Amino acid sequence: MGSRSILVGMEVPIIGSDSLKWIEVPVPSSSGPSDASAFASTDAPCVPPVTDDCASSIAIGEPPTYLIWKIHKNLPHALELLELSASKDFSKVGLRITFPDALSPLLLLCKNEIDVGSKSHPYLLYALTVSGVAYLLRLGPISTYVSRSGFRLDELVEFNVNAYGPVTSAAATPSGCLVLGRGDGSLACLQLGSLDPSAPGFVRELRDDSGIGRLWGFMSRSRMVGAVQDLVISVVHGKPLVFVLHSDGVLRVWDLSCHSRLFSNNMNSLTLAGATLVRLWIGQVDSDSNMIPLAILYRHTSDISSETIYAYSLRCNFGDRFILMLEPSAINIPLEEVGWVDVKLTSDKICILKNNGLVVHNLLTNVNTEDACSYALQEDFVADQLFQSSEHSSDDLLLITHSVFASSKDHIVQVVSSTFLRRLLLPGVYHSIALRSTLLDYNRHWSDSDFQSLTADMLKKEILSVIEHEGVNDNPTSIFCCWKNLCSRYFQNWCKSNAPCGLLVDSSTGTFGLVRKNSVSFFRCLEDIERLNDGICDDLGDLVGFGLDLFDDATEFEVLVEMLRCVVNVSQQLGKTASAIFYESLLSAPPVISSEEITRRLLKILETGYSSTVSMLHISDLGPDVAWEKSLADHKNLRRFSIDMLLSLHALHKKSGTWSRILNAIESYLKFLIPQKIVQKFDAEISLDISASIVVQATSQVAKVMFESALDILLFLSYLVSISGQIHMLHDDISKIQLDLIPMIQEFISEWLLIHFFATTPSEPAAIEDFSSQLSLLQIDSNMGKRSWNEKLGSASSLWLLYPTKYSKFLQRPKPPLFKKHTRHA
Repeated sequence: MGSRSILVGMEVPIIGSDSLKWIEVPVPSSSGPSDASAFASTDAPCVPPVTDDCASSIAIGEPPTYLIWKIHKNLPHALELLELSASKDFSKVGLRITFPDALSPLLLLCKNEIDVGSKSHPYLLYALTVSGVAYLLRLGPISTYVSRSGFRLDELVEFNVNAYGPVTSAAATPSGCLVLGRGDGSLACLQLGSLDPSAPGFVRELRDDSGIGRLWGFMSRSRMVGAVQDLVISVVHGKPLVFVLHSDGVLRVWDLSCHSRLFSNNMNSLTLAGATLVRLWIGQVDSDSNMIPLAILYRHTSDISSETIYAYSLRCNFGDRFILMLEPSAINIPLEEVGWVDVKLTSDKICILKNNGLVVHNLLTNVNTEDACSYALQEDFVADQLFQSSEHSSDDLLLITHSVFASSKDHIVQVVSSTFLRRLLLPGVYHSIALRSTLLDYNRHWSDSDFQSLTADMLKKEILSVIEHEGVNDNPTSIFCCWKNLCSRYFQNWCKSNAPCGLLVDSSTGTFGLVRKNSVSFFRCLEDIERLNDGICDDLGDLVGFGLDLFDDATEFEVLVEMLRCVVNVSQQLGKTASAIFYESLLSAPPVISSEEITRRLLKILETGYSSTVSMLHISDLGPDVAWEKSLADHKNLRRFSIDMLLSLHALHKKSGTWSRILNAIESYLKFLIPQKIVQKFDAEISLDISASIVVQATSQVAKVMFESALDILLFLSYLVSISGQIHMLHDDISKIQLDLIPMIQEFISEWLLIHFFATTPSEPAAIEDFSSQLSLLQIDSNMGKRSWNEKLGSASSLWLLYPTKYSKFLQRPKPPLFKKHTRHA
């Protein structure tokens, strides 16, 4: 396969999906739980139990309604259901169905085709308990249920399947047929939705015994069939087909409509000798090529345990008989040690959810040579915001804060605390269960209702009281360490309480979603500027795909690339914490220091390093010897940066010929930082559905990147001016930077700050004067030369929509733009 994956998207959480109210509805048992349990307790469980948190989803209708189910390992008797619709507001109410016995993960949810057209019961739920009871429930919309209401007898079918155990796998059809895969390799087809259990034909068995052996009575000589490892039902051109993977490596396909076998093939070839076939996935048939994609998970245990997914294709031939033929080519996708959480297969793509991201391979290209597309998970964003990532250390925050506020030490505690607190409660970072668990670590206890009733201000006070109790108020280092420990605990609790459980894939709309333990989210494509910031501009070919083919002259194009690399060097030298300090300085009230002064002090760090107060801080924390070594290392790092920048800038100047050409390239690049502005009438209908919520959250993510990118350019240009004599910059070039480019970038910074402020501020109704006072706190108009924000925001009859417009139909877009060809060979 390709040597790497290219980051093309990231996760966007649905705000509020972490704090649902559950309507509990019990499932009655006609026989009582003890009967089935006693039957199953004589041997191993009849049905495999839940060993991990698990989840899945289906998409029904047009526009699609997504029905999500979850089973928690620590709550195996309960099934949680959540209903989502892109065109409706997010409902913070879910359905929790409690069963008499612990559930098995062999659970299936589908459209109700038993009662065709039923609006009162649009869904079917097939559930199996570990005690060996199969349930078929007719489900209505979640909004129709009342807590503890229970199911009516005509909504429930119950059947004991212990006589057909051990059950190793299961699948079902929307028409009421439950298919059980058994340990002896056979299939039991139960007509739960159409026949009474005592009626003839309620159970049909599909068994692949040798016909000749049975005819002559030599059953003992026929080859034993391996246990059913996994099975999937897929409708192909109107035929319900059962794809069965056996433990001996044989794949069989049965036609449920006539109970006949269509295909049988040993998938454990010589090259895979010794591997265990674990899972099977089936994609939708391609109507043009009549190809059915399928994928099999192989587990190798010979030396070091490893897993590989092989993707195959079955060709359908229609004639006198329905024939399936296996295509000779196969695609192998080795899984890394990080493992996998869920896999989904469509007609042309395979989506693999791992603990560290979502990877999507296009099956229509050469997966073995083409790079895959990857999506970043929310863990990366949360770690970045809370300074938990390796490249965004919280220690850097303390060092830069001491350097920037060296002359106003009283403000260090204020800035550090407000920075941590603001980021902790940021939409997408804040998670109610994670925060409650973290505060519980500090012996802060609440009941469910009390914690849910806490307002944002009450949460802030509670968090600050924890910090004040743990630290010394007038000691910046002590307060910083308390914040550092609290955020570290919070991040651990966030990952634990919000782990990925399953994928949501809707091939009809091109939508990818993620079901987490206690929340739901969707994936979006990266903006061009985000893809650039993630280091995809390693060669010129990629930049053309990003829209950076701005010049006909190849030299000018190379100048742009080299200039961007210099900007990255400046950004990496300061670290990402610089933008956090700058951001906080703009939002602080009253303002601690102006943004212009912040820029000058950050520039001083680039020129001379951290202030002397940082050295004293190192001595008090690390001791004189270690502090001296740290000081030497910082000095060497600064010297290396200065030399590298001088060499790079001289080379850049030599390649371009003049600084004027370089500044023109910068000016052309700045078009990527201009917010898209769309004027709408003030009385235009405002959408408050899930799509709009996701757009707002995606906007905050993009605004953050745009803000940081504009700041990086600002610091780079300021650095050029500060060393202008060493790089032979003319007075006219300096004037252009100071009078044209820097004011332009400052305005971009102000605009993206405003957008981020709008996108991350809770949308609860507030008095106009209250909102105006909040808006006035933004230090974005300190220069008299800038236009007032009244002018920028327009008149009362119009409103600027500043988010990226391509997400306005986020959940319904037919094809995500990430699948445009922009990958490259390794």
